[in-house]
Amino acid sequence: MLKLWERLKGAAELPDVAAVQGYDLERVRDKLMLLDVVWRDGEPSYLIRFQGADFSKMHNRDCTGLFLDEVMAPAVRERGLKAYRMVVDRRIPAFTSTPVRNSDGETVHYERLLLPFTTTGPGVEHIQCAITLFAEENHSPFDVMREGRSRVT
Repeated sequence: MLKLWERLKGAAELPDVAAVQGYDLERVRDKLMLLDVVWRDGEPSYLIRFQGADFSKMHNRDCTGLFLDEVMAPAVRERGLKAYRMVVDRRIPAFTSTPVRNSDGETVHYERLLLPFTTTGPGVEHIQCAITLFAEENHSPFDVMREGRSRVT
């Protein structure tokens, strides 16, 4: 996805979000979340416009139409939103990897790639987020994430 973003960007500061619509993202659709950057009280907020099946499994619900800070667990919210703020401020992609441990000590690795897009100008107006979850041993990463949303290692 990063290579596609770079190709779409070309010499521009940011790629136009409409350019991505011409590409087949079906193989990564379940891992995608599309966000609109909405400014509230001078700060960026992230409105969930689309979430793939992996996000639905992780949160046990459809979060479309909600703001990201409304669905993130309080224990990880501030740390998690830092990456989104960095993407908006710097207008560059960001990659994070966070191990999350549930109360039984099981760990899942939560990797997130954030790609900034624009529609009308030089600022970030949209973010594509792709997640990959890796659970240790043979546990379901979604079960571990649901049980461990409040504990980051």
